[in-house]
Amino acid sequence: MTTSVTDILGPKGRIAARLKQYECRSEQFAMAEAVAAAIAEKRHLLVEAGTGVGKSFAYLVPAILAATQDQQTPKQENDGGEEESGPSRRVIVSTHTISLQEQLMSKDLPLLKSVLPWEFTSVLVKGRSNYISLRRLRSAVERATSMFASEGEFADLRRVNAWSRETTDGSLSDIDRRPLPSVWDEARSDHGNCMGRKCPTYNQCFYYRARRRVQNAQILVVNHALYFSDLALRREGASILPNHDVVIFDEAHTLEAVAGDHLGMSVASSQVEYALNKLYNERTQRGLLVHHDLNDEVESVDRCRHLTRDFFDDLRAWQQLSGRSNGR
Repeated sequence: MTTSVTDILGPKGRIAARLKQYECRSEQFAMAEAVAAAIAEKRHLLVEAGTGVGKSFAYLVPAILAATQDQQTPKQENDGGEEESGPSRRVIVSTHTISLQEQLMSKDLPLLKSVLPWEFTSVLVKGRSNYISLRRLRSAVERATSMFASEGEFADLRRVNAWSRETTDGSLSDIDRRPLPSVWDEARSDHGNCMGRKCPTYNQCFYYRARRRVQNAQILVVNHALYFSDLALRREGASILPNHDVVIFDEAHTLEAVAGDHLGMSVASSQVEYALNKLYNERTQRGLLVHHDLNDEVESVDRCRHLTRDFFDDLRAWQQLSGRSNGR
């Protein structure tokens, strides 16, 4: 016999038995039933729920029930005499804010794990740039004098290097104080600078460790930006997230803007300037070209920088003449 939404959220359900102050809310229960039906029937569902409804439990409970269906269904023998169980699903819960992710991971999901009669796995999925790359960090330390100019950068690099030997997580959330962006950018895991299994630090790689945990999880908590980055990559035949059966968007009012940012195309003068500064920074006279002693190429970078500035100046002038002021 499978467990139902009523068994968990009902007035005599498992949460009520655990929490003395628990109050069964009709709106929450109706939403949970609707979510369960949408998952079972493989159809879309749009829900607007006011403050105090308890919407996170209303979608988490049916999501967990769906993801653990095989653990609830008694195994049966097939024609060959082998045991089979009901199909399991992988569910993604996508939010916009870090605070909601923290609530789901530190409060809601642990409570549900404590009241359900079976185990389920959940994981917070972070983007690659949140993780340190041990190989890139080593490279940054070796070429620090040609890449960094300020004492703050050198201090942060030393601090990140020391932290990398102690951390078991390897992500930005595990470090006491975030390093300067210029330092982290040289040491973080980067898709375009990843050697995969050929990397000498592959077995110690924090990003790939996290990837393996994600592959084995039933409930994945992500943010909207990561989810739509994954959709964009799938158009190119790649992916960040594993294949999944159900996705639930909380804080869905931000989806249009996030989708536009990740599925559309854009370029900003600051992005180009940042890339050129990594090659050669006029102010600090440091960069990759200096490290590799490619001084003859500095002139090419300077020429590209001037052409870029002219291009965006012309673009701004055209924008003012055309009357558009939103920058798009």
